Amino acid sequence: MKMRNLALGAAVAVSLASSAQAGAIVSAVGAVIDAGGPGFGSIADTYNQNGLSAGYTSGVTDFDSYIGSGPTHTNIFGGYEWFGNSGTTTATVTYDLGSIMSINALALWNEESSGIGTLKLYAPGYGLFATVFPTDNPLGPDYLADVFAFSAISTRYVTFEMSGCPQANPGSVPACAIGEVAFRTAGGGVPEPATWALMIGGFGLAGAALRRRRALVA
Repeated sequence: MKMRNLALGAAVAVSLASSAQAGAIVSAVGAVIDAGGPGFGSIADTYNQNGLSAGYTSGVTDFDSYIGSGPTHTNIFGGYEWFGNSGTTTATVTYDLGSIMSINALALWNEESSGIGTLKLYAPGYGLFATVFPTDNPLGPDYLADVFAFSAISTRYVTFEMSGCPQANPGSVPACAIGEVAFRTAGGGVPEPATWALMIGGFGLAGAALRRRRALVA
């Protein structure tokens, strides 16, 4: 009975840990410009929350509640946005989430003076998993996020293949550009390291209890 309780406790702990992360907003921890760069500005400014009117805690803040509050992104370039090389109509960037996790939505603040006309999303093992068409935001005002939902995938890396840049309205800078990106976690992802440790510890205790029981019986 003790062994069963320990194993059950470990399984429940894993379930609770995974469920607590579902629906949270997460930011990337790094990014690489694969094509169309280095461009202008830092690519880090597209995931470090610079320029957002309200911040969030990555992996904790509820995605839907946060987006529902209407956070905008500043229209100021320096220190807040990234632009591809001038004169290019395409660009490719790969975002690193830091660990394998299950995601099912993208929030994109599409830069308002150039932006992205068509965005294709790729992930290792999945290939192309979504094609979306971001809003052509008007030049001038701070801009809201587009949210694009897709079937949940488990990945560490997401590649943005951008084309149709700049957007027709207003298209003031001839390049692809990004304001900010973030993702929504889904249930059923790969457990975090702390969760793995909890699970392994629980089953280790269960195994120890089983060995002790067998020794007593012998």
